[in-house]
Amino acid sequence: MIDIHGHLIPGVDDGSQSLEESLSLLKQAERDGITELITTPHFMKNGEFRMKAPELVQRFNELKQAYTGPIKLHLGNELYIHPDLPELLEKDEVLTLAESETILVEFPFQDYKDEYDEILYELSLKYRIIIAHPERYSYVQEDPNLCLRWLNEGYYLQANQNSLFKKETKKVLVPMIEHGYVSFIASDVHNEHRPCVLSEAREFLAEELGEQFAVQLTKENPEKILKNEPIVQKYREIKKKKKHFLWL
Repeated sequence: MIDIHGHLIPGVDDGSQSLEESLSLLKQAERDGITELITTPHFMKNGEFRMKAPELVQRFNELKQAYTGPIKLHLGNELYIHPDLPELLEKDEVLTLAESETILVEFPFQDYKDEYDEILYELSLKYRIIIAHPERYSYVQEDPNLCLRWLNEGYYLQANQNSLFKKETKKVLVPMIEHGYVSFIASDVHNEHRPCVLSEAREFLAEELGEQFAVQLTKENPEKILKNEPIVQKYREIKKKKKHFLWL
C-alpha cells in the first residue's frame, strides 16, 4: 500500500512533534504493510504553519537519515487554499507531491467560497489537483454532490482511512466511494491517535465494495501519482433517496 497524505516531519505542523514519535509511527506503518509514503506538512499562508520548502527539505532529509526501515519516503505539502498558491508553487516555496505535477489542496471545514473555484482553475493550468478529505467538510456532508464541481473539472478526491469508521463521515463517504468520487484513501497520520495505517480501510473496502476498490484506492492510483501519471475517473451522481411517509 502507498500512503499519499501524512504529517510525519517532526515539529513543523500539528502532526508528529518529535523524531522519536515519527520513527514510532513509521514502524507502525511498516507493520501495517505500507511500502511508500508521502509526508505532507501543512502550509497555510495566513495560518500557523508557514514553513517554506527549503527548510522543509532539510527537515525531511533529517528524518530520512534517521529512519532505516524499508518504507520509501517522499515529500510534499498539504496546501490550504489561498490566492497566492500559484505564485508560491512557481517560486518553489511550496511543494507538489513527490516532485510530481500533482498538488494536495485543503479547504476550510465550514465554508466553501466560489472564489476557491477560480484559484483551483488557475492551479489546474499547471498541476493536477487532489482535494484533501472532502468527507470531513460540513458542506460535503450536507450534499456530497457538491464534489461534482471538482470532479467535473478533473480534480481528484482523497479520503481519510479513519473516516470509514466514524459515523458522521462514513455515511457520506461510502456512497462517494461507490459512485466513483474517491481516487485515494490515505492515513492523514498525525500521531498515535491518528495513526499511520491503511490496512483496516483496505479490508473494509475489499469486504464491502470489492477487491478492485481496495487495490485502486490504496495502491494503483497512489502509484500513478509517484509515476506522475494521470488517473482515469469514472463517476456518477449520487441520487438522493426518496423519503417514504407512513400514513396512519
